[in-house]
Amino acid sequence: MKRISIIIPTWKNVSLIDLLYRGLKRNSAVNHEIIVFFNECGKEERKWRAGKDIVSDSSETNLGVCAAVNRAAKLATCDYICYMNDDMYPLPGWDVALESYMGMDAKLWLSSTPIEPQEANPCAIGSCDYGDSPANFRETDLLRDFEKLKRPYNMVSTWTPFVISRANWEAIGGFDEAYFPGNGSDPDLAMKMFQHGCRLFIGVGSSLVYHFARKSTARYDGLESMDPRSYFKRKWGMSWRRFLNSTLYRGKVITPNILEKIYRKSRN
Repeated sequence: MKRISIIIPTWKNVSLIDLLYRGLKRNSAVNHEIIVFFNECGKEERKWRAGKDIVSDSSETNLGVCAAVNRAAKLATCDYICYMNDDMYPLPGWDVALESYMGMDAKLWLSSTPIEPQEANPCAIGSCDYGDSPANFRETDLLRDFEKLKRPYNMVSTWTPFVISRANWEAIGGFDEAYFPGNGSDPDLAMKMFQHGCRLFIGVGSSLVYHFARKSTARYDGLESMDPRSYFKRKWGMSWRRFLNSTLYRGKVITPNILEKIYRKSRN
């Protein structure tokens, strides 16, 4: 099993990052490199990170998601980078399932499949309620049940957690920090990878993480300093909805027909 550099930006979410850290230590096949960037790092965050098996960086102010991830990525030493939200809990085999696809193509995007308590986007397994916070998380029940939640197929996905090679990350320049505090940055990064030549955006059905759903991102609502949808359209000449739904076919089961459509779109 290859070690992965797992990059986690966090903003005043000690209870969430603690659960994620425990999940990574408990349920990963190997001791991955864990890199945490603390936005608005204070006394509680400094106390938590003391003695933890992590690499870390921090800022006294909130730099937003994109700058936090970019700065953390500079500390990565592994060949592959995984961006993971701090409100997630990885389940056993999450990393092994992803590794089985690593190396199949030099330009490749791999995503785990989130399990969410609410009705979810097509790339996630929704309406599976094992708690909506660390305080009421039914970890034991989820560890008992998760095997039967695995999908027997893969989907086109760009959702987090995602894994790309560090070489590709560096080639595309990471996140565009104009997306502050972060909404819209994932579609933009996927477009960068598409422009770089990536055609395989694989959401692996057997790589599962529990996602508390917007426990981090909801706290950014109202902080946007720009309109991310308009910015994306000006930058790329299309809406991110069109790119994700009509170019990548995100949320569709990966079949030869879907792959042919994606390659055909790339030639137009």
